[in-house]
Amino acid sequence: MSEPPVILFVHGIGEIGGAERELIAIAVELAKRHIRPIVACPPASPLQHALAARHIETRAITFVAWRKWGAILRRHGAVETLRSVLQTVQPALIHVNDIWWVPQTLRAMHDFDRPLVAHIRQQIEPWKVRRYKLDRANVMVAVSEQIRQSVIAAGVDEGHVRTVYSGVDLSGFAEPSNRRVARSRFGFREDHLVLGTVANIFPRKGYELMLKALPQIIRVHPQVQYVIVGAGDESYLAQLKAISRHVGIEAHVHFLGFQQHVPSVLSALDLYVHPAEMEGFGIAILEAMAAGKAVVATSVGGIPEIVRHGETGILVHQRDPDVFARAVIGILNDPERRQTMGQEGHMRIQNYFTTETMMHRLIENYQAVFGAELASPLSSSKMER
Repeated sequence: MSEPPVILFVHGIGEIGGAERELIAIAVELAKRHIRPIVACPPASPLQHALAARHIETRAITFVAWRKWGAILRRHGAVETLRSVLQTVQPALIHVNDIWWVPQTLRAMHDFDRPLVAHIRQQIEPWKVRRYKLDRANVMVAVSEQIRQSVIAAGVDEGHVRTVYSGVDLSGFAEPSNRRVARSRFGFREDHLVLGTVANIFPRKGYELMLKALPQIIRVHPQVQYVIVGAGDESYLAQLKAISRHVGIEAHVHFLGFQQHVPSVLSALDLYVHPAEMEGFGIAILEAMAAGKAVVATSVGGIPEIVRHGETGILVHQRDPDVFARAVIGILNDPERRQTMGQEGHMRIQNYFTTETMMHRLIENYQAVFGAELASPLSSSKMER
């Protein structure tokens, strides 16, 4: 058998959130299809460890912010390291997993003629398309139609930007987790109403909206507990804890940090809430719906492409704590409706947002730029397992 062709993924964040979980899933799926994925990522990071545990090769690179002048020297080192990786592994295609590392990758690719795929995972203003040189990619993969239209509005030919929705591996949700065990693990009683958000701790995730809505929710449902699952910006985390103390809800808010197994956390919830200020798509929302949870979320970015308002959850159009609180209270007041929304959400994931569907669309886009070297192994891969 011939040597499998290589796809080199470039990703500069070591903590694991939705984008990283999807990267892991894509790499694992490609390995099953006689493709050799290699991921350039921060060394000794949670992402690197998670990839190694799944026997996915990595190359150690520490990326720095592209636009920060103080990081120029370290940025040059990252570019040179990546250039060395390209020369060593000779990938057939380079896939940059988010926009932040496209400029550095393009510099590393100087005189290295290979196709480049750029994944766009967050809401993006037209000027950022030019600043991050996204139009120089052979194909741009947008995680939502909203993002795709923003890129086209920046002047990019619509044929060069494709929408590929993220997907969930439903096998991880096939066996219902023991709700009682999950709640006991986190110290919750059966009579608690547990709300939760799974997202990295960054300002764009909008956690303060939910924290400011909680006092009103707790007045109606004193048994409410709120869990925040994720790691990230320590200064922002300190702000969130300060808000919790200031509004008197500290006993109701639980910062769980990074959790390896998201389905077991979701099984403990009665309702999933997503108060994001900006969101390209919302992989955590997909996972919550896969777990059969109703969703209350802000109507930003690609979220309306996932959540069907009034069917699988409630979309809130204002960043107003009172409005968000009323939406949450309305769902908590009606357990039967909450259960029906959860069931409808699971069916929607099953029909439109599985890993298989995502891989099928992604491979179509790879084949559009691969050429002969990679067309054969991808075309012959089995899509049903």
